[in-house]
Amino acid sequence: KMSHQSGIRVSQELADLFANAVSESNLRLIRVSIINESLVSNGTKDISSNWDSDFEGVGEFLEEKEPCYILYRLDSKSITRDYEWLFMAYVPDLAKVRDKMLYASTRATLLKELGDTRFVDSMYGTTASEFTLDGYQKHKRHKEAEAPLTEREKELAEVKTAEANANAFSYSARKSHASGISFPMSDEAIQAIQGLQQPDLTNNFVKLSLDTVKEKIELEEASKIDIDDLANSFPDDSPRFAFYVYQHTHDGQDVRSNIFIYTCPSNSKIRERMLYSSSRGSVITFGESEANITITKKLETNEPTELTKTYILEELHPVTVTAPKTFSRPKPPGRKGAVRT
Repeated sequence: KMSHQSGIRVSQELADLFANAVSESNLRLIRVSIINESLVSNGTKDISSNWDSDFEGVGEFLEEKEPCYILYRLDSKSITRDYEWLFMAYVPDLAKVRDKMLYASTRATLLKELGDTRFVDSMYGTTASEFTLDGYQKHKRHKEAEAPLTEREKELAEVKTAEANANAFSYSARKSHASGISFPMSDEAIQAIQGLQQPDLTNNFVKLSLDTVKEKIELEEASKIDIDDLANSFPDDSPRFAFYVYQHTHDGQDVRSNIFIYTCPSNSKIRERMLYSSSRGSVITFGESEANITITKKLETNEPTELTKTYILEELHPVTVTAPKTFSRPKPPGRKGAVRT
């Protein structure tokens, strides 16, 4: 699982403010700072005109020595009909070294916790002049011109391009899941997933891989496997998605559990990890919305070998520890102590 890089989290107030700004569409800009090890808002600006006229207001929120993030609402809308946002990270040269490091390592957390799919673009700069309308247009031209990039920048640019192509899955899916990148899915993969809702299963295991060159989700395997073979069905050096239908008995009842599995071994390539992590939501959405699979449990692991029968049964049927009744029940009137019958 991805850890929070600096341990700093979004405050409840900021989460609520941003959620409100998304639903009410009244704020043009939210300034975010790290205060007392927490991400908080310390400045907002209402919408007064269109997005490009309002852009000049950004400069008012930038200080000479203090880094900050700016969340800026554009007037364009996403496929979910919500307004799109621009993310800006301002880290001036005169800022303290510790602050520079802190803002650099907290950026990903802020985006992730607010919902990185809401942000269609990110800008990073060290001077206030970079955060003018002219500066933003330069940034866009530079992005479109594809200036010679380093390998690392190329990788990030490819990830951003993939995010921009998120229209491939234009399902009006539940918004909570319609997050991240959406790659098209091969016909074989679609048919295999849809086959899992049949009462008589030909296959109970569908494993999907992401072709990072074709930018497509492909069917890697559709088969009938025993739960004891599940752990050995995933590579240990590359991520995978899978749907597994586990038919078993529990407390004398026949149970059919539909499990979504995402394995992401820690020695996978960085780009693969980013792309799988970002497209996980759209694969779940496809299973639930298009294939009508009710997913009983979603499992994620860095160690595919952990997917044992014992572990899966514990996840599906957690043992609930109930406190002794003598503690949870008040004593009936007139009795001394608990009476066992």
